[in-house]
Amino acid sequence: MLDDFDLEKHLALATAVVAFITLLGSTWARVAAWSERRSIKAKFQDEIGLAERRIAFLDTWLKVQEAVCTAERFEQVKQETARELDDLRNKLADSLRLADQRKDKVHARKSMQRMFLLFLPHNLGGWICHLAFYVLVLFVLLLVITPPSEGGNWVDWVTESLWAVIVFAIPILVVRSLAIRFYRNHD
Repeated sequence: MLDDFDLEKHLALATAVVAFITLLGSTWARVAAWSERRSIKAKFQDEIGLAERRIAFLDTWLKVQEAVCTAERFEQVKQETARELDDLRNKLADSLRLADQRKDKVHARKSMQRMFLLFLPHNLGGWICHLAFYVLVLFVLLLVITPPSEGGNWVDWVTESLWAVIVFAIPILVVRSLAIRFYRNHD
């Protein structure tokens, strides 16, 4: 199985794929995070601005109504204003709940980014760990997806593939942890 393995060809391919995956993953992660933050902040700021303008209007309207209405009508106006303020408060509370739900989605996406190191490293140690992670993962993938040659034994291939995954899982996890540590130490 390994006799047909052209190391230089696979190494060049692995390097190109690592560079592409890192660039694509980090770009996607940054754009998605920016877009999500932008939409949450913009929507919440719009809601707050609308609420402030509505409260200012209701305050002014209530003062004018107090001067021109009878006591009986003014009580009705106060009740209507109280209902409008309650509706406004409920709408803002719903907006906050939606923002919290979106934050949970952002957190889930960040977990996926950490799992596959789909973020841009900030220092040399991070770059080295990213490169090592992707090289190890691609090496294991190449070993696993390369089927046995003609007349080869599938049982041996499955056994070798399983051993490759088991043996390289520990270094992959260690390098991944180091990359995350380098990333956190930068912040």
